[in-house]
Amino acid sequence: MKRKKKRKSLKRSTRSRLARSKRRKSGKPKKLSRRKGKRRLRGKKTGRRKKKSGAALEAQTPDPHVVTIPAEDIARLRANNTRVRGSLLEGSRIIEWFHFIFRLDNEDFIWEMYRQILQREPDANGFYDHKQRLESGMPRVSMAASLVQSSEAEQIFMRQPSGDRNTAAFIIQSLYPAHTLDYIHGIYAQLLYREPDAARVNYELMAVNQGMPRHGLLARLLVTEEVQSLLRAANMPMPRTAAGGKNGNKNIGIFLCFGSQIAMDGEGIGRFIVRLTEGLLALENSYTLHVATTEANYRETETIFSGLRAVYSDRIRLYHSDSMETINQTVPADVWIVPYVGMGLAQYLQRPYIVCLHDLVYLHFPNLYAKDMDHYQYIHSLAEKITKNAAIVVFDSEYIRNHEGLSFLSLPVHQTEVVRFAAPHEEYTSFGSRTELEFRSKYNLFGPYLTFPSVIRLHKNHERLIDAFHRFRLTDLGRASGLKLVFTDDLNNRPRQQEITAALNVIGDAQTRSSIIFMGRIPSADLPSLYKYANGVIVPTLFEGSCPFPIVESLLMDTPVSFGRLSVVQEVIPDMSSFATFDPLNPIEMSGAIARLYMEGKSVVPQQKAASGGLLQRSWADVAADYAAIIGRIS
Repeated sequence: MKRKKKRKSLKRSTRSRLARSKRRKSGKPKKLSRRKGKRRLRGKKTGRRKKKSGAALEAQTPDPHVVTIPAEDIARLRANNTRVRGSLLEGSRIIEWFHFIFRLDNEDFIWEMYRQILQREPDANGFYDHKQRLESGMPRVSMAASLVQSSEAEQIFMRQPSGDRNTAAFIIQSLYPAHTLDYIHGIYAQLLYREPDAARVNYELMAVNQGMPRHGLLARLLVTEEVQSLLRAANMPMPRTAAGGKNGNKNIGIFLCFGSQIAMDGEGIGRFIVRLTEGLLALENSYTLHVATTEANYRETETIFSGLRAVYSDRIRLYHSDSMETINQTVPADVWIVPYVGMGLAQYLQRPYIVCLHDLVYLHFPNLYAKDMDHYQYIHSLAEKITKNAAIVVFDSEYIRNHEGLSFLSLPVHQTEVVRFAAPHEEYTSFGSRTELEFRSKYNLFGPYLTFPSVIRLHKNHERLIDAFHRFRLTDLGRASGLKLVFTDDLNNRPRQQEITAALNVIGDAQTRSSIIFMGRIPSADLPSLYKYANGVIVPTLFEGSCPFPIVESLLMDTPVSFGRLSVVQEVIPDMSSFATFDPLNPIEMSGAIARLYMEGKSVVPQQKAASGGLLQRSWADVAADYAAIIGRIS
């Protein structure tokens, strides 16, 4: 046994020497040798090495279950994707981008679809899984739909518009805050190049009401044969553009297709469009007016136009549909008037349109509107689209044209017009006014009162007016006056409810507290009486797009008015000396204005009317004539 062991040891030693000799001749690095069970470089003295912890060893050891994409493949795919991104133009529709992307090879297709939907590069597992599925025959639209329906995609779609502007996710982010009706039309326009017909709108609305999420609607539309047919087509269809007017632009469309149900009677937009419609019908142009609205707002539209339809039954017609395809096909309008820039469905009109941009108040008070900024960013995106495609954008004042139109939206001057509104002579004449006893009895409104006729909005400044009124009532004059403060809206579930309630809770005196009345919205026909029997009207609003309606409406009914010093008011009332004006941010100044308004009473009305002469003399027939001149220029 010893002899065999000795020979074995000799052979091993001989082999080792030969190996070392060969390594020296070839210049190869020395191999680690074993000595007493330890590994070290031969001929090199080393100190003791610290024993590595289990965590460090685990970090050094690659996990065999982790899939990675080789670095050279990542570099190649990124380089390819850079070229793909450069080929996708901002402002195109999603279907146009997909038409190009669906022609890429599988790897580039997967890489770009992750960017389009998830706004990131694919992880290795997702990349190889989708690649294997595509190579096994899965349709590309199915892969796109699966990404769209993922929980990650939904979270991305719910963000504010962000990331690359030439991605489907960016477009969907801008559509997600929209009303359901606007969202449905938006995804059809983005994926099908058309508006949905009435049957499809009803079908999609039913799906939403039954709980289908918005990204589910998008995914379902993506796998339809119509979308796949567009993706297979050699070329994309040409987008439809608004056609020119015909028949001398005698058929005027009034577009009231709001995305959700709204109350138009008593609202500024509702009153504005009724007055303009009446003015257009009174002209000698023999216009026929075609009023289009949605199903949810049809009854309200019937109500606000009932008086005009009784007088002009053959020249004013109502249409209602939730489908813009139906509206475009059935309403014979040569030119449309869109009274509110936030009506998203207006972007799908196929005839020229005039859009009225009254203001974008959230741009002036970002902190005040910060809580709902997602909504207002959506409104702003609509304003950009709708004004860009409008034949003419009409503003109520130079101030708003300069700020909203030329500055914020960068519109060319030739695309803008200023048309000032007018006092509602015609409307108030048709309404008449109730007897004082009849009106006061109807609303239990006895005794002297001031009023601010307005719905509650974030910038309307109700809480500071309450503070100012409280300060006035604490004075000797205020206590003796017995004056009430009347608002024409409800307090519950309204903007600034918390701040308004806090202002009310400061009032310790029960009599003063009960003198502040929220009477709710009243019919437009009762507004003349509200003004007529008031001791005065006070307008504390922080901002308006034009001279506030209550100023001229109050003076029209021979009631004095007090208001905040705003730039838009100074455009039309340069001499304010006969008015009790104030800084709308200063309740102390406002309280002094209330005292002056009460003391001067109706004796100051002639001076105030003289100072507002140009504005008060202007009628809605004059406003309509200005719109008719614009309509005549559109071809």
